Amino acid sequence: MDGVVIDSGLAPAHCAELPNGVPQSDRPLKVAVLVDLTLSPDAGGHVKCWERIAEAAVDFRDRLDLTVHFNGPAERRVELSPSVRYVLMPPVFSTRRLVRQVPDHTDLGLWHRRLARELVNYDVIHTTDAFFCYARTATRFARRRGTPIVSSIHTNTPEYARITVERLLGDVFGERIGPRLANGRLAIASRVSRLLERRLYRHLDRVTMAMASYGGAVEAKFGGLHCGVALRRGLDRALFSPAKRDRTWFESRFGVSRDRFVVMYAGKLNAGKNAQVLAPAVAAAAQGPAPLHLFCPGKGDEAARIAALLGDAATLPGVLAQDELARAYASADLFLFPSTIDESGNAAVEAMACGLPVLLAAGSGVASRMAACGGVRVLSGDDVAAWADAIATLAAEPQQCRRLGALSRAFVEAHVPTWSEVVAEDLLPVWRSAAAVRGRP
Repeated sequence: MDGVVIDSGLAPAHCAELPNGVPQSDRPLKVAVLVDLTLSPDAGGHVKCWERIAEAAVDFRDRLDLTVHFNGPAERRVELSPSVRYVLMPPVFSTRRLVRQVPDHTDLGLWHRRLARELVNYDVIHTTDAFFCYARTATRFARRRGTPIVSSIHTNTPEYARITVERLLGDVFGERIGPRLANGRLAIASRVSRLLERRLYRHLDRVTMAMASYGGAVEAKFGGLHCGVALRRGLDRALFSPAKRDRTWFESRFGVSRDRFVVMYAGKLNAGKNAQVLAPAVAAAAQGPAPLHLFCPGKGDEAARIAALLGDAATLPGVLAQDELARAYASADLFLFPSTIDESGNAAVEAMACGLPVLLAAGSGVASRMAACGGVRVLSGDDVAAWADAIATLAAEPQQCRRLGALSRAFVEAHVPTWSEVVAEDLLPVWRSAAAVRGRP
């Protein structure tokens, strides 16, 4: 399976050519990946993506020496193997100092001195955002030292920020004044979004090679600055499998009766992920004859609203370990993913691999990639009535639902790579090609 190539119309200055056989050196390529988020058990898909890539990279020890840098409360080094490790460093100026209710805390500092000292040791630096301290430090460092930078964007951060700021203003100033500040004459939320878009453009214009995000919205605006190779998301097909379905275990573990039609969502329960659609849609669909139950592993400020609206028709178990999450996917009946800003949508793909039909929101990267699957239906992200109607229709035909789920699994087997394939086919060729242009201005 070859790496996905996007026709970006890229100017040569922004991307070195990717030949079929970039020469190998006599030692493994040393790569630093910068993830400006906290490594923790309840981290989101961005962090988990790089954890899976690092685990797969262990098998490439003759070709790759990989260090993934995360935020952490204290300096710490976690060795996965002699050739792969995590390095955790405290942030310079964490968003925790300013606000508590954000989806993921990151570092707003302008320069990370400790990180800069680390970057001296690498052939290639890979940034995974364009906005925060790690990425800023990397671009300043690279200008001085000539170290090549590869970039990949995992989330539509400008839009995520707009949604988050809008919700924060509503919480602080109330539902009458907050929207005026966010979208009125001051348009604070839109200003923040435009600021981040400008920062993203500058970042992509400065890096050696920018990988496409394997999504939709980011490429629509910045496709001309991408090298044409997309960083795909991999999957452990043995872990996420329909064979894990076990309603007896599910009933015992979570108290959900097996006669319920289980509608599932997994991930952050916040406005950025459009999670406010979940409870109203399920409540409206529950007016039909099928007995429904909403199952939502994850954390976020929407959890309280879901519990208040659905009562005992909802289960919110918090963050689940990967093995339990896989069993829960397989034991559910339908998966909802209303987020419009996810470029990858790991949870939706995992649910498809477990044999579930999936409802996706238009505009997300995962919807653009999976729309051709017979087990997927793409809906408007803010149309609660459409989500309710789709849920009710599928709940009324459980056998048809299982057939659609089988189509989801077949599509994943045909089109979604393993994490080892992502390393071998997407990342290593780009990193090696970037390393070949070291020292160019």
